[in-house]
Amino acid sequence: MKSTSNKSDSAIFLRQTAEELLKKRQAKSGSEISEPDVFKLIHELEVHQIELEMQNEELMLTRSAAINSGEKYFQLYDFAPVGYFTLSREGKIIELNLCGSQMLEKERSYLENSYFASFVSVDTKPIFNLFLSKIFNSNSKESCELSLLKKNNVPMYAHLTGMVTGNGEQCLVNVIDITKRRQAEMEINFKNEELIKVNAEKDKFFSIMAHDLRGPLSSFLCLTKMFAEQMPVMKKKEIQEIANSLKESAARVFHLIENLLEWSRMKRGLIEFKPQSIPLIDIINKSIESLSDQADQKNQEIQLQVPENMIVNVDFTMLESTLRNLLSNAMKFSFRGGKILISAKGIQDNFIEIDITDNGIGMNSMLMSNLFQINGQKGRNGTEGEPSTGLGLLLCKEFVEKNGGKIQVESVEGKGSTFSFTLPKNFNPDSASF
Repeated sequence: MKSTSNKSDSAIFLRQTAEELLKKRQAKSGSEISEPDVFKLIHELEVHQIELEMQNEELMLTRSAAINSGEKYFQLYDFAPVGYFTLSREGKIIELNLCGSQMLEKERSYLENSYFASFVSVDTKPIFNLFLSKIFNSNSKESCELSLLKKNNVPMYAHLTGMVTGNGEQCLVNVIDITKRRQAEMEINFKNEELIKVNAEKDKFFSIMAHDLRGPLSSFLCLTKMFAEQMPVMKKKEIQEIANSLKESAARVFHLIENLLEWSRMKRGLIEFKPQSIPLIDIINKSIESLSDQADQKNQEIQLQVPENMIVNVDFTMLESTLRNLLSNAMKFSFRGGKILISAKGIQDNFIEIDITDNGIGMNSMLMSNLFQINGQKGRNGTEGEPSTGLGLLLCKEFVEKNGGKIQVESVEGKGSTFSFTLPKNFNPDSASF
């Protein structure tokens, strides 16, 4: 239809032009125009018509290309994976693309003429204000990183790049979502902190092994050397004394290595957790029996206030290790002839509390605050020089928490200490941690 219309218009234009030129030539010559001149004139007009048609086609092609370019630009702008904003000097949103409205979780009609800063988190709003000020003051490209507010209160971290446009009263800003990158950075930082913690534990192990193994092993070597060199001339009493010393040194080394192995297995996830219902008094009696020699050497009395029918649902090995370590510490830091009380009672929320109380040397507040931290462990000797690393208390904390309980200590320096830990009567795996 357009092609037919164009040809019709051209024919009308050709006839009108021909008639006008003919009239002008007739008026100029004062006579009728000759037949050759008429044909020449018609030829010129036909050529002119063809030129006009070609120019018209070129204009139509140019117009079509311009429309296509505009549509492509609109698609690139509106559906780009980056948010594009046109802001005023005051930070008012003049124009934005579809991705920009999705980032701010609002319709474009709502966002236009609103202030971009209202979507920036409070703690990063000063960064945005400085960014906007630099763009208009320096007329150069500026960038910054900030967090945007989201409906679910989860921050979206964004990288902004902006520059002045037009007459200097507006700026173009593109916004890139860098939340995943930030999360990856935070994860790396968390892993680094964990690595520092692991290294601290490793250093603690090395310190324990270097310091606490050296003492009993050196004593062991000296005693065996004495045996080898002087045994033919030694009396029976002297041999007995050395044998007892060797036994004590070996026991200390064994206890330390046992704790180190348990700690290592626990950290590597090799200790199998098997909770079961057990009479509490049976586990306590077994722990006391394993330490009876230590109690006899210092003439210490162990008293029990534990109901016979009290049942706990725990991992037997973990609870036995906990009781053995706490009871051994109570003996170690109590004086000769001292008394140690082991008591248990039911408390609220279906828990049982177990207390191990001694009347020994006690602790100050600073020492208590460092008891369950590997970096803060400060081993000290017992009342008769017994060595201590503090590693056993770390095991106690891990084992109690694995069984769903908590551990704490109360102490008065010079009067004694009470270590208390809780266990659920009916174990709930969701309450446990490792």
